[in-house]
Amino acid sequence: MRRVAVTGIGLVSPLGHDATDVFEAARAGRSGIHRLQIAGAGRLVAPLAATVQFDGTEHFEPPQFRLLDRVSQFAVVAARRALADAGCELSDAERERAGVFVGTGMGGTLSIDEGYQKLYGENSDRINPMMILKGMHNAPAAWIGIDNGWCGPNLTYSTACSSSSVAIGEAWLRLACGALDIAIAGGSEAPLSLGSLKAWEAMHTLASEDTADPARSCKPFSRSRSGMVLGEGAAFVVLESWERALARGAAIHGELLGYGLTTDAGHIARPSVDG
Repeated sequence: MRRVAVTGIGLVSPLGHDATDVFEAARAGRSGIHRLQIAGAGRLVAPLAATVQFDGTEHFEPPQFRLLDRVSQFAVVAARRALADAGCELSDAERERAGVFVGTGMGGTLSIDEGYQKLYGENSDRINPMMILKGMHNAPAAWIGIDNGWCGPNLTYSTACSSSSVAIGEAWLRLACGALDIAIAGGSEAPLSLGSLKAWEAMHTLASEDTADPARSCKPFSRSRSGMVLGEGAAFVVLESWERALARGAAIHGELLGYGLTTDAGHIARPSVDG
């Protein structure tokens, strides 16, 4: 099995858009949760979420923007940032051995919810003709592949909360066994449509609001915990064979192993991937 290096990290996050900033915010205990301001929020028992400060029109030209659900916008931008961090330029031949591995639990639920609102809420038959393409779970991976011209395997994993971990693990397997030389792997979620939030609420899994401080509503290790809070965002890593990374002089963030991730400081975080 070949060694696998992590050479790039890209984020779109409620805590920031840079890996260092997000890490420092998390270490300082800063929460991305707040009261949610969307149409229909008053129908929610606890209108809470962790949202991203993000305007897709700043990243995409209008013709492409109209084809992208928010989940795909997050994915493409986070992937671009990861690849920029990795500083790698691929030849046409190398693109044939470059893969995209994406995890998402909810896919393009905003677009699907919008379509249902048109159909049932407004009793309209004028559905967005791109709704299926925007709402499909594989759209984020497909758009990353298109955006970079990568022609290797383009795969999507939807296994609930483990989706992104599975995607990273599958990418590691392909690299470790020599099937690929480089991959981008991670996940994207944009589940904050009213229909999605009401469905989660119906399961009685969402946290009640901490009226003193909404940002503290999610407290999984507290005796007074009441549930989880949904959020949105995307995170991706660029994975390369160790030999390729060294040969091009890449800055290596760490090594991905079958049982965890070793950082450049030598620590092992486990279990990050179950290879």
